[in-house]
Amino acid sequence: MGFVDEHYSRLLRALVSNSQEIGAQQVETSGTSSPDSEGVDKSSLDRLAQRSFDISTQILSIQMKTTSLESETEGLFSSLQDGQQQQPQRAAESTGSSVRVPSLASVASDLQLICEASGGNESSSISAKSQSQTNRATQLVLISAVAALHAHTVQQLLDTVLPLSIDVDYWNSQDGGILTLTMYLVQSLPWRLYEWGCRVTAAAVKMPEDRPASVSQIMDSVRRTLSSRQLFPDVTMNASDADIAQEECTAFQVLKVPRSVNIMSLTQREIRFKISKLVGAQNKIAAMIGMLSQVSTDGSLSPNQSPPTMEIAITQIVDILRSMDSSESMSDIDVLTPQSGTVYTAQLAGRLAERIQTISTRFTHQLYRCRRPSLVERSWILAIVLTVGVRHLSSYIAGHQDDFKEWIRDGAVTLQNYISQYILEPLRSAYETIRYGKHTYAVVTEESLLSDFRSLEDMVVGFARRFGNIDAADVRRRVEAGDLSDVMSVYAREMQKPFKNAVFGDLVEAMLIQVQKVKVDVGQTMAALDKLLKSNELNFLLLSTVPATFSLYVTGQWLLSKVSWWVGGGSRFTVSSIRVVMRDIDRLLNTKSRKSVQSGDLNADVVTQGQLICYTHYLRHHAQLLPNAGSSGRIKTASGWVYTMPHTRSMFLQDIRDIESASFTSTQKRNVLERMYRSFSFLK
Repeated sequence: MGFVDEHYSRLLRALVSNSQEIGAQQVETSGTSSPDSEGVDKSSLDRLAQRSFDISTQILSIQMKTTSLESETEGLFSSLQDGQQQQPQRAAESTGSSVRVPSLASVASDLQLICEASGGNESSSISAKSQSQTNRATQLVLISAVAALHAHTVQQLLDTVLPLSIDVDYWNSQDGGILTLTMYLVQSLPWRLYEWGCRVTAAAVKMPEDRPASVSQIMDSVRRTLSSRQLFPDVTMNASDADIAQEECTAFQVLKVPRSVNIMSLTQREIRFKISKLVGAQNKIAAMIGMLSQVSTDGSLSPNQSPPTMEIAITQIVDILRSMDSSESMSDIDVLTPQSGTVYTAQLAGRLAERIQTISTRFTHQLYRCRRPSLVERSWILAIVLTVGVRHLSSYIAGHQDDFKEWIRDGAVTLQNYISQYILEPLRSAYETIRYGKHTYAVVTEESLLSDFRSLEDMVVGFARRFGNIDAADVRRRVEAGDLSDVMSVYAREMQKPFKNAVFGDLVEAMLIQVQKVKVDVGQTMAALDKLLKSNELNFLLLSTVPATFSLYVTGQWLLSKVSWWVGGGSRFTVSSIRVVMRDIDRLLNTKSRKSVQSGDLNADVVTQGQLICYTHYLRHHAQLLPNAGSSGRIKTASGWVYTMPHTRSMFLQDIRDIESASFTSTQKRNVLERMYRSFSFLK
């Protein structure tokens, strides 16, 4: 339920309780029985009785919900005082004690029914008891219609505030620097020139009709008309508002604009002028909303005012309509007095219903020159740039189709080879190593090493046999242990006469045996390295895929973040907007608390309460994108995805209702804000 529905429920209860013809007991009595179903559609009286019965049922349901909520609250407080722990099972299910506001079509139907029933009641002879019951039913339906009109007025004003806030944000962004000012000036230049041309044409047509003037006056008028300052009509608008004649003081003198001001300064002044007009309209609407919303649950407008009546409610609507419209169009709207009859009140409410639908449109029309430019005006430069760019790019692509096809083909082949050689092949080898025991990394084979070692043994055995050692088994055992003493002793003797023994001795053979021994040692070293590689082969295969996989992962994450930035833009900007609005609410409550501490009154006044309701309306608008699932969800923020609690939206709307409640003090509302910052992680 929104604020408007709750406002309608509170006002309906207050009007019924303060009505002279309807009381709480009478509402309960009218709700205990309903008219016979056979005669519901036969006459306007029966339909009026049926409608009165439906409204009384709604009022009783509101009272029952309120009583139940109060009893649950008292029970919770008592259980907490007794030390019992309670689980917040209904934290996300409570919707307050409000009902839906009837549509304006339904209100118009009820008002028409009142007029018909009142006319038929006067022309028929009925008993005094039936007359009293009919009057109570008529009064109840009329009260419901007036409360609905009051609520629709609030809704129309709230619908007007949101576009104005968007316009204010737009103009604030344009006032950010010289680049944005230049861009706005260029965007609006065609429309400025067109309007300036229309004014020049109108002045030229009107000039012969004016009184004769001197040449100096004509030249001065021409210079003012051709001045660049005439491109900023919104800045000169204050001259008519101040009711100062053109002969006495020009518009620029009213605005205190120096003669040497440049175009960029005029552009900035125009933007700030529009911002001030929009902010003033927002404050005016906030004051209206605050005035309409001062209906507390106990049936009083405020602690210092009288209880609300239909006359007060209708007078508030009339005052709002007259403040934004001329007296001629409101000539058929008279002042309502307590002595006015039911039919006259219904007819007046019917005329108000027709005008309430146009409140938002009227405000928009009054501020159309201060609204942000149209989509065409904001995007025509971008459209031209894109059109020219696309045209040149398409012509370039058409002339280099073969080159683009070759680039695309080479890029695809390169990417395919990159993935195949550095990711797929190592992974396939790792799979074969795990599944079949195949070894990819092998430096030397076992057969080659064994063959070299046998050749070394045969060479040493033959060499030792020539020098008297015929025990071949002993020689092989020593060679296997790495002992070449049989060869080295001969080699040491032969080295005493190296040249002679190199030709006629055994020096060369001894040297070749040592070379074979080095080869065997190198082979054994390579075998040990090969064993080490085989034991870590899986690690090497997986590590070889890390650079390529990491590069693809980083590229994919970058592309995904860009896509997610645009796809999740709504929720991202929603969180940013919620934070900004909550800061404004905190600032408003803090300012109000500082001003109210000296007077001892912490309740928000009319304007502050209206501004607070406008801010909560922004929060309700942005809260529609928050997750509301029964389990934990997540929402996109500027820093990434943030997980949320179950029923986030419902709990967020509950806190909004606490903030906009007129019965809460500024301190209590700031406590609600602190609770929201603690509860919702996306606000941190």
